[in-house]
Amino acid sequence: MSTPEAPAQPQAEPPPVRLLRTNWVTEIRRTESGVPTLPPSFVVSQGRLVELVDVRDEAELEGPLGHVPGVRWVATKDIERVADVLPPNALVVLISRSGDRSATAAKLLEARGMTFVASMEGGMLAWRNAGYAVTRDPSFRKRTIETLAWSPGVYVPPADGGTRKLALSEIQGHVGDPRSVRWVKMSAFLTHGKISCVDGRDDHGVVGTPGGDAGELLLALAATELVTGRPIGEATLGAILERYLDTFGHLYLHTDTHALNKMILAMRADPRLADELPPRETQGPGWRKYMARPPAHLQALILEHLIVPDHIGCGHIRLMFQNGEAYGVRQDLVRAFLRAYYTMRWSGSTEAEFVVLGGGHQEGAVVSVRLAEEVYPFTLVPLVSPACGATQMFVAHPDVTAFLRRQIAAFMTMQKSTGLVRADRARLYERMTALGERQLTATLGRLAKGLPHYVVRFEEDQSFGVF
Repeated sequence: MSTPEAPAQPQAEPPPVRLLRTNWVTEIRRTESGVPTLPPSFVVSQGRLVELVDVRDEAELEGPLGHVPGVRWVATKDIERVADVLPPNALVVLISRSGDRSATAAKLLEARGMTFVASMEGGMLAWRNAGYAVTRDPSFRKRTIETLAWSPGVYVPPADGGTRKLALSEIQGHVGDPRSVRWVKMSAFLTHGKISCVDGRDDHGVVGTPGGDAGELLLALAATELVTGRPIGEATLGAILERYLDTFGHLYLHTDTHALNKMILAMRADPRLADELPPRETQGPGWRKYMARPPAHLQALILEHLIVPDHIGCGHIRLMFQNGEAYGVRQDLVRAFLRAYYTMRWSGSTEAEFVVLGGGHQEGAVVSVRLAEEVYPFTLVPLVSPACGATQMFVAHPDVTAFLRRQIAAFMTMQKSTGLVRADRARLYERMTALGERQLTATLGRLAKGLPHYVVRFEEDQSFGVF
């Protein structure tokens, strides 16, 4: 059968590239004049698979607005040469002061046959207003059109069938490349960002923790039950999810194509559903649209299939569901959470983000991102791409996660339905910290067994060391 989330792209491309193309097509917006645009919130999370090209004059990149770290510099007058240097399917985002010059450049490159090119909406003005980091480092003069060379990289597994382990020098080279790390103020991350899973199967720059937003909220719910000594009912949980989205504005949960394929096969074999599913030739975008809001009369049946271990594509959430005692979480709590999450998405919530990752795990290391100083709202946070060359790595952010857990603990004690009061805040945070360490150890012990573990320590001036 066809892979649900793989768009019609050359088979030689690795799953993260095919996934990125699908996400690109989903996010792209065209202006009234037909200019393809992408918002800064999408651009900031992109890793090395997307080329960022600044088309402003040389003086502007060192001026008050600065430039995005790692951009290539191609002046507007030379922009058509990009189509001569890069393949027509390269992923390119163009940047200017307000988006006008980059819009013109995008149309010129589309006319030259480039199919994945876009202007960053609002330009550097929007980037800075969103709280994303800039630099005025003159090294951009070395990253001109002559340095453009787009290659998606294809993962080649070792001959023995194992995983290629990443060396310390490879981690140093990866983190030292400004295209692999985007910097965001913590305050901006709270407003515009999401906690992704530690999973390495996506090229996006991430702040990672097991299970992402969903894993952290489930952690808080489980810790709440431990503090109060009573279970959270399904109705209460649904109300908490609604208020969580109202407060934080996002809730990330991922699956993968393997789990989706298994689920689709199971649904096709279910006589209650078989005649009402999309046609068998339906590709990824069609399934994505269908699962975003299935027919109302089928939703209860589809929920049955979604909440089956083999159909849960996030390894952390699946392991939590299957090994409740080891993870300190009731299975019924995980089940109720997933039911409430999907029901909320199907009711029209745009903040409940459902991400599909492609391919299998190919991680070659575990990387913990540490910050030299305590995290404050003005702290610059590094979003590190899990794609290290053609290999992957698990990426965890313990310091940022600790800051975010304090916010979630405060949120939970403000919900009267939980049975918590303000005096419980410190105790809840302590429970979340202990339980989070236990869960992280359990998940990486299963998914990252035998892999090297590196710590990348960032200083305030954005220098770093790898240990």
